[in-house]
Amino acid sequence: MDKKTSMQNLNVTSDQGSGNTAEKAKTLLNEIVQLANQKKFAKAENLRAELIKIAPTAVREIVRSGEIIEQKKADSMDPRVIKPWAELFNQFTASEAAAFYYALKAFIAKPSQPVFQQGSCDNRLYFIQSGSLKLKYFDYDQKKNVTVTTLRKGDVAGVEPFFTFTNHTTNLMAAEECIILYLDKQAYQKILATHHAIESKLCNFCESKKINLFQNAPTPPARRAAERYKANLKGQVQRIDPKGKLLPETSDIQVVDLSTGGLCYMVNNIKVGEAANLHNSRVQITAAYQKYSLSYELKKIGKVVSLKFYPHGECSVHIHFEDSLNESKVMEIAKHTDVMAYLNLMV
Repeated sequence: MDKKTSMQNLNVTSDQGSGNTAEKAKTLLNEIVQLANQKKFAKAENLRAELIKIAPTAVREIVRSGEIIEQKKADSMDPRVIKPWAELFNQFTASEAAAFYYALKAFIAKPSQPVFQQGSCDNRLYFIQSGSLKLKYFDYDQKKNVTVTTLRKGDVAGVEPFFTFTNHTTNLMAAEECIILYLDKQAYQKILATHHAIESKLCNFCESKKINLFQNAPTPPARRAAERYKANLKGQVQRIDPKGKLLPETSDIQVVDLSTGGLCYMVNNIKVGEAANLHNSRVQITAAYQKYSLSYELKKIGKVVSLKFYPHGECSVHIHFEDSLNESKVMEIAKHTDVMAYLNLMV
């Protein structure tokens, strides 16, 4: 029986009694069991949603259908897939493990095939299942590719772009045929809606892997190589459309550091969707600063290269200028905003 036929047969009208509703709930439960046994979990979950809608008082069937789907998901997970990530999966509850496992997708990378490239943004977190890959970056000073490290089974890649809105600062290329699992950010946000605790567990795991992987590796160059100065400037930001026209909406910002090549500003209560739209967009920054008793304006056009979320609703937005700011202007702003120290933290 297909879904359309099932729904036609299970419509509940006002003159049908509770006994008829109970029969329909049992019929739906049986169909859910069949789908779960066939590992058609998405269809089973959709049918369970219909069960809840049609027979909200059928508590036994609703609870049982959920238990069956979760159990069949757990039974169907391949231990060979989980084994390289046992440290991560051991932190999950049974339902979290199933949700995470079925959110992963797999692909094969052939030798010399790039997985991601410096400057790109693909919103994926990569888990190396087999094979080896070279992580490199192009050094513009040396005008050559520099190998950072080799990734193998059990390693992760794409951590910073995935957890922040940041472009890749490295290239990842397969050295041999590899099987790679990946978690798409959209799928990630979906499982977080019902399994909030996954976020901290996954972040901690990826950070530990990142520390171990890069502890002896050369440091890639920063996206903003010019020295940065602390700042405290109030201003506004406006997005620029693809035709080069300023959009009317403005947002108040606080510029917190400045260099010849870019700046960083803080913004409060920006939503994830808004951050995604802002990433890689062109913007105009307008800020005011005092020089003695006179007020001056700083106006620059740049590209949003990174956004990072912090506790309490704060988000830092990192801008790369299209045209570099004059060194003397940076020093002037620094001097007249009581700036004396460099920021060692790079974008």
